[in-house]
Amino acid sequence: MKWFQVIVLILGVAFCRADENLPRVLILGDPVYQEPAGQISKELKGKVKVVYPRPEPGEVFNSETILVNLDKLLGEDKWDVIHFNVGLGDLVYRAPGMKSFRVFPRHAGGVRTTSPEQYEKNLNELAVRLKKTGAKLTWASTTPIRHSTTDVFELKSEITYNAIAAKVMKRQGIPVNDMYSYVLALIDMDKPASHGAALFHFDRKPIHSPIVEVIQKELR
Repeated sequence: MKWFQVIVLILGVAFCRADENLPRVLILGDPVYQEPAGQISKELKGKVKVVYPRPEPGEVFNSETILVNLDKLLGEDKWDVIHFNVGLGDLVYRAPGMKSFRVFPRHAGGVRTTSPEQYEKNLNELAVRLKKTGAKLTWASTTPIRHSTTDVFELKSEITYNAIAAKVMKRQGIPVNDMYSYVLALIDMDKPASHGAALFHFDRKPIHSPIVEVIQKELR
């Protein structure tokens, strides 16, 4: 092995060990957090290790599927901060009587994935289980829903579910990152979503700043 290859190998091991020693941040939630997680990772590079577990193909994260897969999502590593949210996957309307997940318009007989009562029950269980990790927890309110021709969401339904979540988090002593208000101030709610069913398209505006602030505050 040549001398420069040895140096590259040593540097690679050093960076790997340094990365392993960084505070670990887990971002659990709706697909809207995939892109922000990448932006957060870039902004806090060398300071924290950010992980966003992607759902398997055909799987949708909601309060039920997060609970079912929670042990796998948490893994065996210790987490310093967990920023979590589910809501859009609970609010979307799906084809009735099907075991597999398939979004289905409301006007054609679609049914909401999770009832308010079940949502509260699921969030309470999720909060209890996450508290056992010893990580610093922050719940993110669900981002705004706006009009789309696909009709797979009910407008303003997220407001009701955010109120349920706020009640659960208050009861569990978990702070709330108000992503709903932050995004509401960014986007034009009168402008139909431009990506079909993706009502969580934010006019190409980044939404990661409040999450960065939460992470920095918790690790300060």
